[in-house]
Amino acid sequence: MKVEYNTGNIKKYESKNPLKRTMVKRFNKRIIGIIKELDGEKTFRILDAGCGEGYIDRLILDEIDNVQIVGLEYTEEAIEIAKSVNPQTEYINGDICQIPFEDDSFDYVICTEVLEHLSEPKKALEELIRVSKGKLLITVPHEPWFCMGNMLALKNITRFGNPIDHINHWTKKSFLRFLNSIINGWEISGSFPWIVARLVSKE
Repeated sequence: MKVEYNTGNIKKYESKNPLKRTMVKRFNKRIIGIIKELDGEKTFRILDAGCGEGYIDRLILDEIDNVQIVGLEYTEEAIEIAKSVNPQTEYINGDICQIPFEDDSFDYVICTEVLEHLSEPKKALEELIRVSKGKLLITVPHEPWFCMGNMLALKNITRFGNPIDHINHWTKKSFLRFLNSIINGWEISGSFPWIVARLVSKE
């Protein structure tokens, strides 16, 4: 079944709204700051699961040396854009609930703003953990603030600020409970209006 391509990610990263641009810039800085802990002589292999059009990948490549990125994405349209933006990066079409890699294939796995879209987020999380050697970085919208922000921006008013494709909603507390239901050891922080969760070891 072909999944319909959604341009929401492009609209977020290319928004002309100064407030949104500031929030996205701060969010990106937070993500890159965490991943920079990988800096060193060794080349680190990173999976960007649900990579979209490759915006995060471009930032990583610009800011961090010695990384090799593999992008996993379910829409062919997004993959084509990502390939044009990051021609040195490997992009594959695939399902985050059935990631086509062996256990412990990646030094770091990142998954930004994906789980809120999924009917089986637990299955996806299990796969993310499986293919990671232990380090994961996952972000989701922080509710109810994300929807409230949309309401203030007069977006999705009839749905009380909820994007039509967001089917899961988490506070920091409920997201941590969800993560810990699979594996313990998560650190929760935020970059308004997103939750940032990191796992530093599967031990």
